[in-house]
Amino acid sequence: MARAQRRITFAMKKLVSRKLCFYILLAILMVCLFNILTSKNGRTEIDAMHYDDSDLNGPKVFMDNSNLVKKLQDNFLIRPIEESKGHRNRYNLIDMSLRDPSMGQAAEISKIIDYQKGGFFIECGALDGETRSNTLLFERFYGWTGLLIEADPLNFAKMLKKGRRAYLSPTCLSINPYPEIVSFLQRSNMGRIAYEEVVEDLVGINDIGEKKLPMVNVQCFPFYTYLLALNITVVDYFSLDVEGSELNVLKTIPFDKVDIRTLSVEFFHVKEGDDGVRTYLENKGYIVTGKVTRQDRLANDYIFAKPSVLSQNLSFYVTE
Repeated sequence: MARAQRRITFAMKKLVSRKLCFYILLAILMVCLFNILTSKNGRTEIDAMHYDDSDLNGPKVFMDNSNLVKKLQDNFLIRPIEESKGHRNRYNLIDMSLRDPSMGQAAEISKIIDYQKGGFFIECGALDGETRSNTLLFERFYGWTGLLIEADPLNFAKMLKKGRRAYLSPTCLSINPYPEIVSFLQRSNMGRIAYEEVVEDLVGINDIGEKKLPMVNVQCFPFYTYLLALNITVVDYFSLDVEGSELNVLKTIPFDKVDIRTLSVEFFHVKEGDDGVRTYLENKGYIVTGKVTRQDRLANDYIFAKPSVLSQNLSFYVTE
């Protein structure tokens, strides 16, 4: 009897052991399956927040790609300084007495549009946000806001301290209709995309090739991507000064989708010359309303406007 009882007990233990192994194995399989499913679903919800540059750069990425727009919004845009309890934050400028630090561009734009009612600007090649800024006058005294783009990290760090009431972006405007990472020459107020074919000034091609100048990798976005990220369709003033890449940047802009009312465009370093810039924008429906030049080369800009925004008759503006 006792022997039979032991056999029954042994058989039951063996059966329980087999069932336990089965359930453990089943549990392991279920955990593995769960991890596979959640990792796939999680890639959309979680991993998408950690962008892979190789996936969001290059010719296959369209400028209106929703993930690209989100990448710009989440990682490369700093919001304007907010007012606190009805008090505007103070500017932290080197020269608070200087009303217009531009080299004449702001004055030319002021002739074209009713700047006293506020507006939206984009300034690319914003330097430190104060030195020779083409937009500070409008923001500081007339309630404008906008976007300041500066690719050089050293200049951008200075701009962060100025107290500008605009979006800030440590990036560059792409010279192609898609996002890309470029090598950027750090040359204070003359920084530019390396290896871009431009008219050189003080630094020769050999200096770049021999790497005598510091370079840094910078993320570039097409102009239109910034507008989508900011939900903006009208730009009252676009200041473009990128040391030779101006025409290539302009060629990426879908002018049929955006309304850029006025522009100042530096032309000195553009390999196609000032006629190349002028002809391109005239073919887009703009007219030249002025030209800002200086002997020290701190300004070599055409001023452009759409005829529909002019505050005076065409004969009022210098078009030579």
